[in-house]
Amino acid sequence: MATPADYQPPSSSAMKVRQNETQALRLLIAQRRWYRRAKRWLAVRWIGMIIIGLTAPVISVIWPSLAVAAGAVAGLWLFLGRTVLVLMQASITAKAAAVQEQLDFHIFGMPRTADRSTLPSLEEISAIAGPDDEVEAIAAKEELLDWYPINDADAGPVSVAIAQRANASYTDSLLRTTAIVWTVATAAWVIVLVIVSLLAGLSLSTFLLGIALPVLPAFLDVVQYVVGVWRSARDRADLARTIAGHLDGSAGPVQAEDLVVWQDRMYELRRAAPEVPDLLYKLKRKVNERAMTSAARQLSDKAKESGQ
Repeated sequence: MATPADYQPPSSSAMKVRQNETQALRLLIAQRRWYRRAKRWLAVRWIGMIIIGLTAPVISVIWPSLAVAAGAVAGLWLFLGRTVLVLMQASITAKAAAVQEQLDFHIFGMPRTADRSTLPSLEEISAIAGPDDEVEAIAAKEELLDWYPINDADAGPVSVAIAQRANASYTDSLLRTTAIVWTVATAAWVIVLVIVSLLAGLSLSTFLLGIALPVLPAFLDVVQYVVGVWRSARDRADLARTIAGHLDGSAGPVQAEDLVVWQDRMYELRRAAPEVPDLLYKLKRKVNERAMTSAARQLSDKAKESGQ
């Protein structure tokens, strides 16, 4: 097994070519499709929670005798969501993270530092990515070419570090957007429930038993999810700042050993990260890609100024 000290990054021009090779595009398409499958399990979980959150209060107010039953259904769905659905989602996410790591290994010419039991077989990867003769067309259609902002003029270690930081910062932005959207939606949901209860003249006991109790499991699940998203975003921001410190020279130059350590950290973050809804990804993609490209150019200039 290779060690971090064995790693020597290839040239930037070589990496720029590698990321558009069929092998790299196959891995890129495969990991995106596995992430998409994981998001479907998340969607099932949240659709159930949304239905409970919207219908349980209505049922409890119209048919007070069903308040306890509504709370029981919410609790049961919470249990299923945190066991069966979460396990299915986590299993698929782990596959996607392992494939994404293989993509980075291929582009960066980086040695494996561990065997991932979650890495799908070559057959599974090929099956989900599609026929080999269609891979490039699929990648072009989904705008996946030139995945990382690699500058031919940069030294190999600098290009790898910029690509790693771009990935961390890009995902940080998506996660923060997701957290903000869910926070606003949850706050609005709570405010609406309180206002409707006041307008309906519900007593405190009716509100607690008929409104708060049935939706409490859904509310707690949302809160836990949002907290997890904020935590994951913060971890990526910390990694992005660490890498930027080495690129501008303030924390010392980029070393090959650093790149391998950061890559391992990226894998752990990807494997444990909450999923971002595809809709938010699509809405933010153009803006985030422009920002990523601009930041890459700035960091490239700073690396040159620091003698790297």
